[in-house]
Amino acid sequence: MLYLTRKQFNTRKEEKRLRMNPSGIIRIMACGILLFCLSVGAVHGDDTSGFQSVSGPCRFSFPEDHGAHPGYRTEWWYYTGNLAADTGQRFGFQLTFFRRQLRPSDTRRDWPEPASAWRTNQIYLAHAALTDLSARRHVMAERVSRAALGMAGAATELAETRIFLNNWETVIAPTKHTLRMTDEAFDLALTLAPTKGPIPHGEEGYSRKGNDPEQASCYYSFPRMAASGRVRIAENEYTVKGDAWMDHEFSTAPLAEGVTGWDWFSLQLDDQRELMIYLLRLDTGGLHPASSGTLIGPRGQAVHLSQADFQVRVTRRWTSPATGAIYPLGWEIVLPGHGLRLALKASLEDQEMITTGSTGVTYWEGSVSVNGLAGGAPVTGQGYMELTGYADPYAPPL
Repeated sequence: MLYLTRKQFNTRKEEKRLRMNPSGIIRIMACGILLFCLSVGAVHGDDTSGFQSVSGPCRFSFPEDHGAHPGYRTEWWYYTGNLAADTGQRFGFQLTFFRRQLRPSDTRRDWPEPASAWRTNQIYLAHAALTDLSARRHVMAERVSRAALGMAGAATELAETRIFLNNWETVIAPTKHTLRMTDEAFDLALTLAPTKGPIPHGEEGYSRKGNDPEQASCYYSFPRMAASGRVRIAENEYTVKGDAWMDHEFSTAPLAEGVTGWDWFSLQLDDQRELMIYLLRLDTGGLHPASSGTLIGPRGQAVHLSQADFQVRVTRRWTSPATGAIYPLGWEIVLPGHGLRLALKASLEDQEMITTGSTGVTYWEGSVSVNGLAGGAPVTGQGYMELTGYADPYAPPL
């Protein structure tokens, strides 16, 4: 959904962490960056002058728009899914790449000549997670690098786009997306074949996040992808199949004033419909009117949903033993005009992401199961849910 317009850095917390953690300072110096200087923590009041803005229909063109959009400050390619092994084990996964532009593009004219090969105004970050639902275990990993000397970046050649950070990568081709990442605790090697999409959200991809026209992103999804491949967790490796979801967004503007976090849902129903909804929570209680979503039909027909088109209710909460954050892990979502009444619950409680080595944000991101009614008939499904702003509500920068 809206990450780095969504999962903003908390700069004050990151700066304190770096002062207190010498190994963290060494790691970041090795990358040649100071994360707390990225200014991504400014959810409200960020200076966006000099960057391109999103203020109207995006009118995507592919394969070009699968690639990076330098000039816009923030961008992400986001994959989630639910998998099953032949032996019966079930898994959820996440792999996300972020691009962050540090300064407007025209500031390159101020660079020295010749500029160092290390010099760049683009930073890439990545998060990955694997949830072993059968063993009730969740593991995660994170990476960060400047886009220099072949360490990270995004490039489109002919019909293929490659986004990478060291040896983590996704390759977007006309008929498949290939994901690869490896870490000490787990590996992912997956091929995703789209059966729907790309589906633009909002008005031709123009997805509002606030009252101002520029408080928006360009946003599209592949809402159902047939997944196959291999996962490893610890010493155990599994051949898996399942369904995945992909989001790609780029933007510049911060969220609307008063938004302290968001709840995002991507659901795949067994009647071959998909549902995406995001809720922008206000510090005064309630939801910002820009909260919205998309209902996608069996043949890929997309219906935009405004806040008035759905009702949501929290049915269960869980307290993280690691952070003390209280997350809403049970939900009821009702779309009266479409005959849908859905009950969501987390497939595993502890799918919390504590990303002190990259974005510095703590959030909940994980697999969910769905049961309910569609036109009076039973319907089931699965999906992913993201919950932000519960561990550390966002605030203006110092």
